Amino acid sequence: MTFSEILNILLGGGLIGLIVGIITLKAAVRKANAEAAQAQAEAKKAEADAEKAKADADGVRITNTENATRILVENIVKPLKEELNATRDDLQATKREMASTKREMQRLRKAVESASNCPHSDDCPVMRKLRDNQKDSDGADTDRADQSDLRHGSVRNNNDPKGSGAVEQGGDRNPCRQPP
Repeated sequence: MTFSEILNILLGGGLIGLIVGIITLKAAVRKANAEAAQAQAEAKKAEADAEKAKADADGVRITNTENATRILVENIVKPLKEELNATRDDLQATKREMASTKREMQRLRKAVESASNCPHSDDCPVMRKLRDNQKDSDGADTDRADQSDLRHGSVRNNNDPKGSGAVEQGGDRNPCRQPP
């Protein structure tokens, strides 16, 4: 093979076909690369849209949560706080009242305990009533009429078997031994 034959083969159709093939292949690669870049750009745009939609959804969810929290606070928490504060005030008032009652009970207890040292304690209608109330298990007040008589210094006649209600003035049970 001579040099001219080699050039003839090369320049004949094989080389030109090869060059055309390479140029066509380069164009196809460029086109494929451009399409791939466009697909990547579209994918990035889709990802950005998805992120934006997610952020919008999160914003809506946060807004809904804020609204629900506000409604919850206004409709439930505030009235409950007001009721709790009112209950606390009532409790404080009840505590003060109980303390006052306790002080009064202590004063009464001291007075009753000191009444046993009184020289008239044997005939004292109050002490007798307290002793009778301790004996009564049902706590019924059966001596209402006796109580009013004792206040006026009169005593029922215990010797009257029929209980006709005869009243003696200045009887033995009158601690002062004076007529009313």
